Amino acid sequence: MSNTVTTLDKKAIRKEILVLIVPIILEGIFGYLAGIVSSALVGRLSALAISSQGVVFRITDLLAVFWGSIRIGAMVYFVKLYGEGKYREIIQAFKNICTVTLGIGFICMAVLVFFPMPILSFFTKDAEILASARTYMNIVMVGLPFFIMMKMNASLFYSVGDTKTPMYIQIAVNIVNIVLGYLFIFVLNWDLIGAGWATVSSQIVGGVSGLYMLSRKPVFKKIGITSWKIENTEPIKVTFKKAIPIALESGFWQMSAIVMTKVILVFGTDAYAGYSLASSAETLTELPVIGFTVAATTLAGKALGEKNGPLFREYYRQQMWMNSIISGIGSAVMIFLPGVFMSIVTDNPALKEIGTVYLIIMGLILIPQNVQRTQKGMLYGLGNTKVPMYISGFGIWIIRIPLASLAAWVFHWPLVTIWIIIAADQVIRYLLMHFYIKHINALYCVEEQEKKELEASKA
Repeated sequence: MSNTVTTLDKKAIRKEILVLIVPIILEGIFGYLAGIVSSALVGRLSALAISSQGVVFRITDLLAVFWGSIRIGAMVYFVKLYGEGKYREIIQAFKNICTVTLGIGFICMAVLVFFPMPILSFFTKDAEILASARTYMNIVMVGLPFFIMMKMNASLFYSVGDTKTPMYIQIAVNIVNIVLGYLFIFVLNWDLIGAGWATVSSQIVGGVSGLYMLSRKPVFKKIGITSWKIENTEPIKVTFKKAIPIALESGFWQMSAIVMTKVILVFGTDAYAGYSLASSAETLTELPVIGFTVAATTLAGKALGEKNGPLFREYYRQQMWMNSIISGIGSAVMIFLPGVFMSIVTDNPALKEIGTVYLIIMGLILIPQNVQRTQKGMLYGLGNTKVPMYISGFGIWIIRIPLASLAAWVFHWPLVTIWIIIAADQVIRYLLMHFYIKHINALYCVEEQEKKELEASKA
């Protein structure tokens, strides 16, 4: 193949990227809105119900982080096989990984159902909340195996370039959760128990329908019957090896959120409330770019499997360009219309003022912050999940938290300093990622791999 890519090729590549990204964006937007509706349903119950659900969510959110990491780790393994046309190997690897992850899931279920108090009591000592939370958790644990299958199904769909089916499934899951939530909570008067069973029902729909849709895909349908028995441990080893750094990176974020909460609260409750509301508003500008990590992972792995270096580079360049354009629009809106965002989430003048300053500063660095999704996805596609973890860890634990802590507790600098430090962390991370990609000559990884294989064959 020629090392040049024609204008027609570029248009086709942009279309291929959009076909991958748009369903993920729509899925994210619908999920965001559905989350607001679901929260509103439970928000009309008692304070006990809201608190109980909040405690359990702390636990299920950690589980979601773990299986989200497994999903990406599996995806990193699948995309290369798909690029090489090894469809039977993909299905066999998928089943083997599902067998192990479901086994881990059942162990988690057993621990949380039979020995919940040591974990729940970490969050609260209130006996009434503990009793209510235990009942709610017993219900939502029923849906855990189906939640795991939703994650694993999505990893396989994304790996073969199908982002539409997961979008349709997620929309169906959200609709079922909202409709049954309203029915169970307000019509049948099941209170928080109703919210739990609505969640479980939606997860059953998501997990079962995903497996069915996978079995109907032409690329897998013609393969025939494969075994769920673990015959090859390599996919499992590779998946967990890739997933652990991603899980640690997510863990960094979870822990840093706790520390940053304490830092910002030094400036008062208004400061933290304004920050929380502004962060919610900022999420709206991130929704249009949430699909770039998945797209970059899928396309990088595909081009690498096909051993197509020029295509690999063009995928990356087009995604960086598209990501920058979309982020640039969001950046302009945040800088010039921050008051509009804050008016959506609050009518408190003091909180608006705090949030407005935050949004302007974040708007200035939105492009380098968002294009990291493409950089990270490309590295994931190469099977490299450690470096993004190292860079994230450096930004959080060497830049953000130490400097913010000094600013708040030692030097007593104004609140705006914290926003500047958060922004600096994102810019430094982007630069580190950029220089690392150049250092390893990542855009020419296909040619480098072919060169190594040629030298090995001669030896």
